Amino acid sequence: MSAPVIPISIVSDVVCPWCYVGIAQLQKAMRKFRQSHPGTSFKLTWHAFELNPDLEGISSTSPAPETVPVISKVDYLVSKFGKGVAERGQLLNQRAQAAGIEINASTGVIGPTKLVHEALVYAGEKDKQTEFMLALFAAYFGKSENIFGKAGIIKVAATVDGLDVTELGDYLNSRKGNKIVEDEIKKNRYIGGVPHYTIGKYEVHGGQDADTFVKIFDLTM
Repeated sequence: MSAPVIPISIVSDVVCPWCYVGIAQLQKAMRKFRQSHPGTSFKLTWHAFELNPDLEGISSTSPAPETVPVISKVDYLVSKFGKGVAERGQLLNQRAQAAGIEINASTGVIGPTKLVHEALVYAGEKDKQTEFMLALFAAYFGKSENIFGKAGIIKVAATVDGLDVTELGDYLNSRKGNKIVEDEIKKNRYIGGVPHYTIGKYEVHGGQDADTFVKIFDLTM
């Protein structure tokens, strides 16, 4: 009998802090589940969502620019959420600490993410999508790095074993992933927000703790 594989589809945006918290809790759940179900593996696939479509993007046909227009993260969040940003940040920091990750919610810049999603399509073709997404989250939220243009994307990709940065640069310049990303964003526009998980036949929305994920894993067996 073959070892069970639990498929997990994740709709996410790289600038979504709750998505970073979510994958940290999901990983805790996977480790915990394997303790009681040795041999179980998980197949994660990531799909694009555009959290801030109002931010200036880039042409879908031009080669990938080294940099793209960005603005102060804190200025953007205040314009979007008003004075509630501080309270949101406190709750987020508590959840991030519980998940074992660092999130600098108000430092750095924010920009359009379609090009980053195109890079994630490439990483998926190399079976390195989750590793790359985790590296992007850590760079953006942990180190407040600018990850939005080709230069920033390549810098993060260089830290992921198995990703050829020259090949990735050529892929981004070709814009081969643009239609895939555009189609995913259009399809996922109606889910209401991210993170959104499909685990087997079960759909889960929003931030969840590890125990909740474990319960869902049990249902899939």
